[in-house]
Amino acid sequence: MKKIKVLIYPCGAENALEVYAAIRHSVHVQVVAATSKYDHSDLIYEEQVFILPNVVDTNFVEEVNDLILQEKIDFIFPTHDTVALYLAKYQAVIKAGVITSDYVTNEICRYKSKTYEVFSSQPFVPIVFNNVIPNEFPIFAKPDVGEGAKGASKISNLEEYNQLQAKVSSRDLVFVEYLPGKEYTIDCFTDRNGKLLFCGARERAHVSMGISFHNKEFAVTEDIKNIADAINTKLSLRGLWFFQLKEDKNGHLKLLEVSTRVASSMGFFRQKGVNFPLLSIFDAMGMNVEINSNEFTVELFRSTTNRYRLGIDYDNVYIDFDDTLIVNNKVNLSLIKFIYQCISKNKRIILITKHAEDLTVTLRKYRISPVLFDEIVVLKLTDRKSEAIKKHRSIFIDNWYLERKEVKEALGIPVFDVDAIDGLLSGY
Repeated sequence: MKKIKVLIYPCGAENALEVYAAIRHSVHVQVVAATSKYDHSDLIYEEQVFILPNVVDTNFVEEVNDLILQEKIDFIFPTHDTVALYLAKYQAVIKAGVITSDYVTNEICRYKSKTYEVFSSQPFVPIVFNNVIPNEFPIFAKPDVGEGAKGASKISNLEEYNQLQAKVSSRDLVFVEYLPGKEYTIDCFTDRNGKLLFCGARERAHVSMGISFHNKEFAVTEDIKNIADAINTKLSLRGLWFFQLKEDKNGHLKLLEVSTRVASSMGFFRQKGVNFPLLSIFDAMGMNVEINSNEFTVELFRSTTNRYRLGIDYDNVYIDFDDTLIVNNKVNLSLIKFIYQCISKNKRIILITKHAEDLTVTLRKYRISPVLFDEIVVLKLTDRKSEAIKKHRSIFIDNWYLERKEVKEALGIPVFDVDAIDGLLSGY
């Protein structure tokens, strides 16, 4: 079976990285990545990152179709709600399949007002105040189109409500009852026959900037399952999707939103064997899928991660051994990862050391094969490392400042302490 080519677009957002992590090692999928802005994508993807216009640009369809034909792309995996809506709308003229629900469903999910209108008869829909002046406070205002709590605010009294109305068109906002309780995300999967195959809940235990930095598993209650079934029955959902709930002042669950895109923290259930992006691809291919989740508990902790683009180029990497490759009697895993990264990019790795013991024995002790290195240079304590290093297109990694200073002054090449290895790493 030949690999299916899947375009991740846009590829730089957090949830796009979840798609990449979920499918990059699959023997069935080859990733193609594209973005519309200057970002860190090229530091993460092993593949070339292509540049496409924004979906609102008039030449988007033409450009994306050119890329589809050029790279022989089978499917596009949209990672933003607006992109999913646009691609669903123009699926008939897009020369690849789009892994999302249909246009009507995407439109309902993109606008909170439409979502609440569709489910207005359901008890899980919050009280909406758009057509009436609120008679109780606090209430909550949020953009009709938006994500990640951007532009959302708590309104404590009528004066704040009137001030907000004067600043922003009420048509762009949705005013709902204030929900003070716990918040949950329910990750779901619906197959091409409309059957809800999976529904898993996680508590958004620590939310900041609209991002859940701590997710804890939460049992799917009868209420949650009924809400999932009601949403799945009303909308024509396909593949992965999710919805968010929050408790009102009485502890009742109320709907925040429904989304057809991948959630950034869907990796939570991937650890239990539920790979939403890959399942969605298989379903789009017309395959029958089944889901078997592991029974152990999971907690997910998210943190911001720095990515670096260094203005250097090199072919030769000289690496010290003591307290550099081996630190505190343990292998430096970051450096080992970097070494393999260099090998995959055809860069020469030279181990340069003043190790006092038998290096062969020590390498064997830490289960490091000598063939990992293109060359091993063992020096005397009195030798200058700069004299064993080729200057041209080389870098040097050593924990000891005096060694780095000597090499830097003698050769003028970039030198790095062990704490700076992260800046040399690429990929995900």
